[in-house]
Amino acid sequence: MANFRSAQPNFSKGELAPHLHGRFDVDAYTSAVKRARNVMVLKYGGLTKRPGTHLVAEVLDYSKPNRLLPFQFSLTQTYALEMGHGYMSPCAFGGRLIETELTVTAITNAAQARISAAFHGYAVGNRVFLTGIAGALGDFLNGRVWTVTSVIDAGNFTIDANTTGLAAFTTAEGGITRTEAPDPDPVDPVVPPVVPPPTPPVIAPGGSWKRDYYAEPDPL
Repeated sequence: MANFRSAQPNFSKGELAPHLHGRFDVDAYTSAVKRARNVMVLKYGGLTKRPGTHLVAEVLDYSKPNRLLPFQFSLTQTYALEMGHGYMSPCAFGGRLIETELTVTAITNAAQARISAAFHGYAVGNRVFLTGIAGALGDFLNGRVWTVTSVIDAGNFTIDANTTGLAAFTTAEGGITRTEAPDPDPVDPVVPPVVPPPTPPVIAPGGSWKRDYYAEPDPL
């Protein structure tokens, strides 16, 4: 007897549930696949390999557990939410969501570069993403995330970038110039301490108990 092969025109029904593996009588049987891993079903019925992943950024606080959660706001807006200890950081389009870009007016050459930006509103420990800086200095600073090491005043702060020996700052493109201080960052939420579970009640050991009933004999 020759081997019989049934036609498989498309995979529009996706992956079959285990209870349907033998149900060749249903329409979905000829339009589905038994097992699909690392693939996506196209709307025309074909299969394609899923896209790969790449490093977007390090977590903001790696000293405590973190979790990435998918979030879909609409059909065209999807995010990856980094849930950490007392914070949430959204990511989209291959990067983190950032605040308004500020105009950089000066960068010094020092072991910890000093950046001038009017009313920056940053605090020690904040992270900044630099872009648009011209020249060799920009080749070193652009496209990277730096940590604010100190705040000098409302218009100057330093980052953990050693720019000693690089070319002097010339210009930077993009950003806005603030004329007043931004709203302060929200206060970190107070995380309550872990409360130990209550002591379980003492339960008597199991067993059976039966009461005996005695009846007086009827008087004569």
